[in-house]
Amino acid sequence: MSLLTIIQNVCAEISIDPPTAVMSSADPQIAQLRILSFRAGRELMRGHDWSALVVVRNFTATGVIPEPSEPPADWDRFVENSKIWNTSRLWQLNGPVEPQTWERNTIINSNPVPQIWRMLGGKLAIYPNDVGETLRYEYVSSSWVAINGGTSYADNWANDTDTARFPEELLELSTIWRWKRAKGLDYGEEMANFERAKESAIGSDRAAAPMDISLPNRGQVPENYWPGIITVPNP
Repeated sequence: MSLLTIIQNVCAEISIDPPTAVMSSADPQIAQLRILSFRAGRELMRGHDWSALVVVRNFTATGVIPEPSEPPADWDRFVENSKIWNTSRLWQLNGPVEPQTWERNTIINSNPVPQIWRMLGGKLAIYPNDVGETLRYEYVSSSWVAINGGTSYADNWANDTDTARFPEELLELSTIWRWKRAKGLDYGEEMANFERAKESAIGSDRAAAPMDISLPNRGQVPENYWPGIITVPNP
């Protein structure tokens, strides 16, 4: 599927003549559907940590507070329950800390172990920030559009052949109820259909079950487990 086929399918559903092009169309109805599909995509991007949008970010500390290039331009938010790791020291940073904790540590020039972090001016601030150390975190990218269906990504439609990086059926269903709402029509059933489909897609995108990291070994094997056979002699 693509932007063009998404809009064509929506048009067939709402009884509008399907277009042969979207981005170059002068039809105000097609332009409206394109904008509504963009809003639908942006809301879907922000509504769930889609696995296709999760990025593992590794960077080398510059020593500058805050880091001038962190997070990157396509950063939308940290993954839910995400942590920042110092892989050079093999520890997890404390944060995000509140302003008073940050000010207290930086003003008295303390040396917190592990390091602390917060967002400052839209950038990632780490204290103390030691040059050359490697840090790692995961974030959700705002670039939910695959340009021409390839491996270059953007946060808005640019071509008729662009595709979405999450289930495109959701874009169709969301665009339909948004169009009906914009026209003052009853959209309750269409919105309910979209919500059911979205919850199903989110369920499929999530991990099957959380891993229990309290057990020391793989395979959920307790610490006192012995794989041998105990033979008790007859008295």
